Formats: sequence, structure tokens, C-alpha cells
Amino acid sequence: MILSTINKKGGVGKTAFSFSIAKDLDLFLQSNDSSIIESIYPDKAKISTRPSLIDNCVYDFGGFIQSGVLDIAQASQAIIIPCTPLYNALLKTIETIQELQALKVPLMVLITDYQSLEEKEQASSTLQSNFTDLNFFFFKRSKIVENSMRKGLSFKELFLQTPLSRLHYKTFITEYQRLLDTLTQGAINERKHP
Repeated sequence: MILSTINKKGGVGKTAFSFSIAKDLDLFLQSNDSSIIESIYPDKAKISTRPSLIDNCVYDFGGFIQSGVLDIAQASQAIIIPCTPLYNALLKTIETIQELQALKVPLMVLITDYQSLEEKEQASSTLQSNFTDLNFFFFKRSKIVENSMRKGLSFKELFLQTPLSRLHYKTFITEYQRLLDTLTQGAINERKHP
């Protein structure tokens, strides 16, 4: 399985989601952007300006699309596009989706860090008014994203830590499990690399 996480906008949760997905699915993790992944995911993560295409890997691409990124994205079973409800993030997400649609790879849009139902609906309707073939997942603002990077634990590991964490992260983890199930089942899993 090859998955790519891409958005031209930085600060939308690409690294946290890439790390957690890689760890929970026991995949390698590569990035072309500086981050802490090598220290929190030792022996399974690598940072390189030109990541190499390998199987069983999640690619966390920085807020830019450079040489080699599109080749790896094309070989992916799915492309994950995190996006916050901020106006500039939505604009950059639209640009990113427009560039990636030609690859004919399933696109998973993660609306992250929203604080209200109004923000969630506004972000979703803005993107749906521009595109019709996207898969949406919704992640309300949660400390789980920050805690994952700080503690070096995946979202599922954090959820399972204590009875309180299971209660506190329940809504987030339900949607996250839906994302993992979508990534590992059906047409996405059957898509072969070129």
C-alpha cells in the first residue's frame, strides 16, 4: 500500500495524520520536509529531499509540490488532503485538488481543526461546490493531534491509554477509524501502481 499526504498549505495536520496512519497500519513513513518523524518513528521514518518510491509507505509531502512528488502520488492507492476551515487553507486545498485530480487517484479530504458545526459545513460546502468526486472525513479540533507529535504515539495509541482518553477522544477516533477502514478496504486497496 502506498499513500500520499499532500496540501500546498502548511499547518493543516499533514505530518500528524501521516505519522499516525503509518504507525497504526504498520507502514513506513517518508517526508520531503523537515519534521520530527525520524525521532518519534525510529527505523520506519526517513526525511529526504527526494523520497524513494517503496511499497508499504505513507508519504508526507510538505506544503509544496516538487520534483518526484507527482510520480509517487500517481503510484498511490489514495491521496490524503488535510485542510482546515480557514479561508486561505481552503483556497490552497482547491489548488492542490485541481493539480491532483488528473492523476485519477482517490482523494481523501480531511477537514481538520474545525471548532463549530458552521465551520465544518462551510468548509465542506466550499469544497463540494468545486468538486464532486471527493471523500470527506471530519476531525473537530482536538489535543490528540498535538499530543500525537509530542508523545510519539499514534491516534489509536493515545485513545487506548486510559479510560479518560477513550472518553475524551471517542468522536475523533470513530472518524479516524472510518478513514483507516476506507484506506484499507475496497477499491482503494485494489488500485495497483502503474
